[in-house]
Amino acid sequence: MNDTSTPVFVKTPGRLPLVTNRGSAYLGLQHSSSPELVERVKALFDHLNRSLGFPPTAVGKENQDCFNTLLRVAYPELMLDLADLIYVQHERPAVFLNFDHININLRKDRSANYEPLQALNTKMESLFRELTRTLKNDPQYYADSEIIKLLSESYSFYLFKTGNFPWDDTLPELSGDANQPIMDIATGLTGFNMIHLWPADHPTLFLTDNMPFITEGLKHYKSLARKRNIEILKIDFGMDEPKVPALGGIWANKILHHLKRKERQKFLLWAFKSLVAGGTLQILDTDLEYRILKKEHDSNFKGKLIPGYLETLVEIEGDFCETLVQDTRQSGFKVTRFDFNPYHDETDAYSQFPGDEISIDFLGFEIVAEK
Repeated sequence: MNDTSTPVFVKTPGRLPLVTNRGSAYLGLQHSSSPELVERVKALFDHLNRSLGFPPTAVGKENQDCFNTLLRVAYPELMLDLADLIYVQHERPAVFLNFDHININLRKDRSANYEPLQALNTKMESLFRELTRTLKNDPQYYADSEIIKLLSESYSFYLFKTGNFPWDDTLPELSGDANQPIMDIATGLTGFNMIHLWPADHPTLFLTDNMPFITEGLKHYKSLARKRNIEILKIDFGMDEPKVPALGGIWANKILHHLKRKERQKFLLWAFKSLVAGGTLQILDTDLEYRILKKEHDSNFKGKLIPGYLETLVEIEGDFCETLVQDTRQSGFKVTRFDFNPYHDETDAYSQFPGDEISIDFLGFEIVAEK
């Protein structure tokens, strides 16, 4: 598919086009019930075609032909696969092309006799992965406002129409001063379901994240859902101490393990200062990623992990659960609930091979603290 010196995708003058007439037929998008996604698939690859393509070599031509076969039979939800792999793989690590759908479309295409499907699928998967790596690792594309807009709106439209949210039952119970605004920290993909579930008679809910893909997608979904008592803020809690209205509650679910201890202590002091008297901080977290990092020298375990996943993890202390509850108290809070349980999971969610399960033991815990 590729030699050792030439990248698969290039931006150089004289490149072969990314999209050919064959690919731009988009046969797999015909008769789709998701016109919003169809429109954005075409717009995205038209946008990329202006600056990205293939080397003008025999290998480049072979890759161009295979990639355009993929475009020719692509399904609309390909936009979600791209978004997951480029922007939110940490939340959605196991993402694979839907070859059941692709192969149905291939069999419907009478314009060519395709090679054995298994070999073709392998080539298409390789090119697709290489495209996502290119877009993720090149700042020109990763921060491209048009790419972010097209992918985040596709995510938003899909979830609004299907209700097939990445995470279910994501709305914590209200506690503390229920008349004051609530803030969710580093909301991520859970924000779509939180917007969907948030009642119109509740106080303002602030959803926060530091990724434009997330914040733009949530704003778009909020507009579709016509929710007036929700605000979306771009905040990096590892770096920022934002000034916010007095809050009745703060939710920090599965985020603090992304911060080293000094950063967490800084966050806890900010949270205490930002809450009204009687307001509560609710923490739900695990040390799962710490346990995964501890097994990075196990070649069998590491060999199964999705490439690049370890690099997304933050190395924290082994007694994370204990130090977090200590630091919460030292920040001025009264801890009213502290519960923890050990868990064992057999899952392929972090595996590069579907069905190849990884065994993980970890600790899950909940802290509720009152100002």
